[in-house]
Formats: sequence, structure tokens, C-alpha cells
Amino acid sequence: MSWLAIKIFFEKVFAWCVQHWRWLVFGLVALAAYLTGRKNARALWKQAELARKQYKREAKAIEKAHEEKNKKIEKAEKKAEKVLSLAEKEKEKSEKDLEAQKRRDMMRIVKDQDAIDQALKDSGIDEV
Repeated sequence: MSWLAIKIFFEKVFAWCVQHWRWLVFGLVALAAYLTGRKNARALWKQAELARKQYKREAKAIEKAHEEKNKKIEKAEKKAEKVLSLAEKEKEKSEKDLEAQKRRDMMRIVKDQDAIDQALKDSGIDEV
């Protein structure tokens, strides 16, 4: 299990515990009401049902929030991957352009060197 799944599990457990203490209290009160013949048991039962429904809504909300967070993370990862891909392509293009410029500069230097050598030969200097 990932840490995120463990975190979500404990959030659900916490939400359940927040609701569960009411069940325990309700159970004790219902037992006391049953034993003493009180008529409040029906109202307490409704309250317990409402608490259970509230817990289910909280659990669904936690799951939905987790799914939305995962979608945002996936979207951000895809965007980052796309940006990195574009940056890599730009880098390759720049490297090719620099290599071509380097070749052009070398050819210019070689042509200039040939012109210098020819001028020296014309002036009577054979070796440098």
C-alpha cells in the first residue's frame, strides 16, 4: 500500500470513529431505555441512522477528493512530461544548429588559411 492509500484509510477510520462513538452511546442509551421502558428509543434510533448516513457521505467525499487529487497529479505529470519532451527537442535542434555553425566557421577559417598560404607563396615565401 502506498502512503497515500494508508492516509486515506486512516481518514476513513477517523471519520468512522467520530460517528461510531454515537453508536456506542446510542447502544447504551437504547439498552437503558429498553430496560426502563422509555419511549425515546425510536428518536435515538433515527439519530443513529442519521449519523450512519452522515458517515457514508463523509466516506464518499473523502474518496471523491482523493480521485480528484489523483487526476490533478496525473494531469500535472503529463504536462511536465510534455514540457520536458519539447525542451529535449529544442536542445537537440540547438545542438545541430551549433554544430552546423561550427562547421561553417571551420570552412571559413580553412579558406582564409588557403588564401594566406597562396599570398605567401606569391610573395616568394614557400614555407612558413
